[in-house]
Amino acid sequence: MDEGDRFLVELFYQELVRQGLGLRTCQRHRDNLYFFLEAYLEASEGMRLGEVDAETLDYFLSRWYPNKVIGSRSELNGFITSFRRFFRFLHELGEVPVKCYEEIFGVLSRRDYYLLNFSKNSGNDLGGEKTGVDGVGSSSVGDMEYGADFFMDRGLYLLVRNLEKQAVNLVSDFELFMDYLVHHRVQLRFGSGGLPRRELHRLNQMFSSPERFNRSSGQEQSQRISIFYQLGRSLDLFVVGGYSELLVSPRSEFFLELDFDQKMVILLDGFWNRMRWSELERFGGNGFSSWAQEQRGGFAELLSRLPVGERVEISHYTGSEQNLRMLSNYLKVYEVVESKIMFGLKEFGILDYEFQSGRDSYSKRNHRGIESIAISKFGKKIMKYFARRAREEMELGSLIEFMDEALHFI
Repeated sequence: MDEGDRFLVELFYQELVRQGLGLRTCQRHRDNLYFFLEAYLEASEGMRLGEVDAETLDYFLSRWYPNKVIGSRSELNGFITSFRRFFRFLHELGEVPVKCYEEIFGVLSRRDYYLLNFSKNSGNDLGGEKTGVDGVGSSSVGDMEYGADFFMDRGLYLLVRNLEKQAVNLVSDFELFMDYLVHHRVQLRFGSGGLPRRELHRLNQMFSSPERFNRSSGQEQSQRISIFYQLGRSLDLFVVGGYSELLVSPRSEFFLELDFDQKMVILLDGFWNRMRWSELERFGGNGFSSWAQEQRGGFAELLSRLPVGERVEISHYTGSEQNLRMLSNYLKVYEVVESKIMFGLKEFGILDYEFQSGRDSYSKRNHRGIESIAISKFGKKIMKYFARRAREEMELGSLIEFMDEALHFI
């Protein structure tokens, strides 16, 4: 093994110990990285750590591990957690450039996809002997399977099904969006890649509450259609074919046949966990969208601490309340959160908000300048659940401290 690679792994291990993580957990992360280095990178690819990119990790998680390793979904899940921690550590050391780190984070955000893929393909050997991984783990990750490989988080499904929620038009609006793509030939605009203005305005008028934007506006000015487009791509409901034509996949038919709660869970999970927030960011944004998504567990924690139904002012907050200060900073620093994610959360019935009076034209055009927010009872329960899942997956004692460190770093 290359001494430089060994040094980085040991440095990472020492940092985990310094952070107060349990010794067994620290050792497991180190063992996962040594296995990745020795069994895959060096033996199969002839590579070093400094050469790892998003494509390398994707192949390891989607093809090599399921077909070459006698392991479990739980162990594969552990590798994903180890990679997330390790490459964030390397990025903070300056070993991984921002663009490369964002691409790697995008791959590692597809946890559910890799676990599903493992269940389907484990045992389809690529050739050669299988390699064992030390340790025993459970293969249960709390998912439910529906037609066309739609998986749902069981806990989230039970919450959505049993909690009283406000009238949510998002599901029916998304159905209209998909139905339109099924029955109309749509080609993306050359250059910008968005929907043509004609389709954009047709769709907008079909929705339950049309957005207000100019006839000359492009897709980036529609929060709803920007989110729907990226959700559909993330869930593989359509693909971009030749001549930039949107081609609806057979999965869309299965999706449209699901009941309301099932659709709601798939869309909510897709919005929060599967869709890359960086894809929502308009051209020329601040480029921190992937960091915002990585800290979404802390964001969920902050939202879950808000009082139900009470308007809380967060615009330019300068008080001593840490939760409100961090919430204000999170929206201010990460443009994509205020301009797109908050709109999506409102559409799901998670929260509501009001804008500052007298906003300038830039703020109006880009959905900036939120003055106050109020979380619903349903939203508080959902955010508590997302925060708990984030703590379990990232093995963090405090999501807020992790978030605060990242905001200070920026």
